[in-house]
Amino acid sequence: MSVPPFVLYLIVYFSKRTDSMDIRNITLEFVNVFIYIGSIRHTVKFFNTERGICMTFAKVEKLPVNYKTAEDFERFAAQGNAELSMLDEFQLSLIESDDDTLFYGIYMDKELAARMALTFVNEQRDNTFYPPKGYVEISKLEVLPAYQGNRLGSSLVEFVQSFAKPVRTKARVNSETFWTRLNFKDSSKKEDSLSVMTWQPTK
Repeated sequence: MSVPPFVLYLIVYFSKRTDSMDIRNITLEFVNVFIYIGSIRHTVKFFNTERGICMTFAKVEKLPVNYKTAEDFERFAAQGNAELSMLDEFQLSLIESDDDTLFYGIYMDKELAARMALTFVNEQRDNTFYPPKGYVEISKLEVLPAYQGNRLGSSLVEFVQSFAKPVRTKARVNSETFWTRLNFKDSSKKEDSLSVMTWQPTK
């Protein structure tokens, strides 16, 4: 779905004609839209700044297993939540290939701003869904502090939901609302003292 011309007109109009951050925020509620280019999902992001509304593209992409990505993960370990560090897991993946676990992220201004690990579980190992279907496990999803509040975390989850496969995650404390907003349900199970939350495609 492309961005209609009148939407772009509204962005320019409110950005230039008002100094009210509140009015611009209301406008953003109507103009944040999704588009698809080929098989890769992009998100058109409109950011409210003191200079007005600006637009950028957030693309979820598979992260290459190389030393450049390892440096990005070191920055996450330094700036992000220590509990969500994946540096050790990623460094191990540089040595041992693991086809079941893949890393995905979003770059903003050529900097890795958000990332997650996905584990693909087959039917034989599925002890979450009945009947067993196989699912994707999201773990250690994190957005760097400088980029939080711009819906990058939601974009990562919605990318996984676009696979049309069941999804599960272990919700960190106080993150249940985030997952519920994305239509995840509490399975009433606990693992590592964390709530297991699940999502299933409607079709």
